[in-house]
Parts: sequence; C-alpha cells; structure tokens
Amino acid sequence: MHVLETPRLILRPPSHSDELLLHGLHSDPFVVNVVLNGVYPTIEQSKAELLQFINHWQHNRFGLWMVFVKDEGQARKFAGYCGLRCSGPYLPEDPNNVEIVTRLHLAASGTGIAVEAGRAVVKFAFEHLKLEKVTAFVIPTNTRSLLKNLKIGFFYVGDRIYNNRTMRRLEVFPTTAVKCEHLHIFDYQETETILDH
Repeated sequence: MHVLETPRLILRPPSHSDELLLHGLHSDPFVVNVVLNGVYPTIEQSKAELLQFINHWQHNRFGLWMVFVKDEGQARKFAGYCGLRCSGPYLPEDPNNVEIVTRLHLAASGTGIAVEAGRAVVKFAFEHLKLEKVTAFVIPTNTRSLLKNLKIGFFYVGDRIYNNRTMRRLEVFPTTAVKCEHLHIFDYQETETILDH
C-alpha cells in the first residue's frame, strides 16, 4: 500500500479507525444532497462501506485514499476521499475498468483539493499501476465534479444509464492527463508515524 503526498495534501489508505471520519463525510448535507439522493446513511452503512474500501486495497493493492490537508507537513484535516475502484457499478461488464471516485466535505469543495488529489491519483494509476485509461462517471447536474475531471484531463465520451439515472462517462489516458507536479509516493508502513490524526 502507498501514501501519496502533494504540496497541500496527504492521501493514505483507509484503516478501521476511520469509521467516524467516513460517517461524518457521508452525513455532510452537501454530500447527502449531491451524491446520496438526500438519504442519510446509518453508521452501520458507513462501517460496511469502509470495510469494502479496506478489502479493495487488500485484493488489488490500490483503492480509495483518505485525503488530509497538511498543516506544518502533517496530515491534519480530513477532507474526504479520492482514489481508484475496479469495475464499479456503472460499468460492471468490463472487469478491467478502473474508475476514479472522489467525495469531499463541503468545506473542501471548490478549493482545488479535488483537482490536486485527482491528478495525484491519475498519475499513480498511469505511472505506478501502468493502467491504459481511467474512467469517471458523474451525475450531469454535478457541475463541480464535471469541471474537476476536465481539469485532471478527462474528456466526455458519452452517457451511461444506471438504475434509471443518466451518468456522464469520461475517460483520461496517459496522453491527456494533466501533469501532477511534486507528487511523492511512499510505502504506507514507512509513513504511519507521520500520519497520526
């Protein structure tokens, strides 16, 4: 497992101690209204999702990173998560599909954190995992997410219907990805001491 560090952010794999962080994110009214169709999750649902995140890392050696804003070089303020998911629900028929997934608190939205984290994740996908492409699926009314993905280098390829809902499908390739400057990648075990939150 790896930790990603950018000028402002530290992205680390999830751990079982992140239950309250994840539930707090999923209970943010901004997230509930934009992503969760206005339905607040239970703590049990958040715990189950966190377990899925951890299992994904164990089976694939990559997944969703917990995103923290740095303060004096240390991971301090939890902003949300950003990372990669294998053949997610929007394209289940393609077992090789890898999607980028981002979810941030309202306080972190619109600050460039999603773009910075997304560029780091995409660079990791292409340079470390040697993926040929990464996809993204965005609700058409989620203009912040659409704009964020364009700033990472994604481009629109068509719509996808999922559960009677239209999703914008975007893709990014190594040749279209916007460069991520100053990305440092560390082994997770080496950095656990600096990631105390």
